[in-house]
Amino acid sequence: MPRIVDHAERRREIVVAVWAIVARRGFEGVTLRAVAAEAGISVGRVQHYYSSRTELVRDGCRRMLEEARAGFAARTESLPPLERLRALVHRAVPTTPEWALGTIVWQAYQAKSVDDVAIAGMVTDAHTAAVQQAAGFIDDARRDGTLPDGDDPAALALRLLATSEGYAARVIAGSLDADDALRALDRDIDALRG
Repeated sequence: MPRIVDHAERRREIVVAVWAIVARRGFEGVTLRAVAAEAGISVGRVQHYYSSRTELVRDGCRRMLEEARAGFAARTESLPPLERLRALVHRAVPTTPEWALGTIVWQAYQAKSVDDVAIAGMVTDAHTAAVQQAAGFIDDARRDGTLPDGDDPAALALRLLATSEGYAARVIAGSLDADDALRALDRDIDALRG
């Protein structure tokens, strides 16, 4: 009986190896040979799934975004709008070593968008979608009476998310404690109540 191979899981294992390399050495360290070694597989197996380093790096970005979206939706779908907004704004700030590695990789992808048009498109789309999602949570919280009417929801959403991303960079650099960043973000969110 032939073995059943989960190709999606194999691709994910390879992409996880890419993320590990990026977290330690940046994109300069990503080669098919290095990815194969990190994943504990042959270079041929990597090439079976990815025809080039570029394809591999881009799929890593796409999968990171897909997993982040799905994970956020699963964790927050039952929360009220204001708490969903809080969770979305908090999401950028790494509070565990594993989350810090993910944040480092995401920041590397954002930097990589400067010289890769496909990654630039994914990053831009992710930023736009996050602002739209946060603005939707603000609108929903206004409709349910949790927040009063006020400034443009998209402008508020952009400000909150950009502030969160700035705090995340400081947390990664070690110049700001994650708990202090989250408390500051909570003050900004709570200030929306008027």
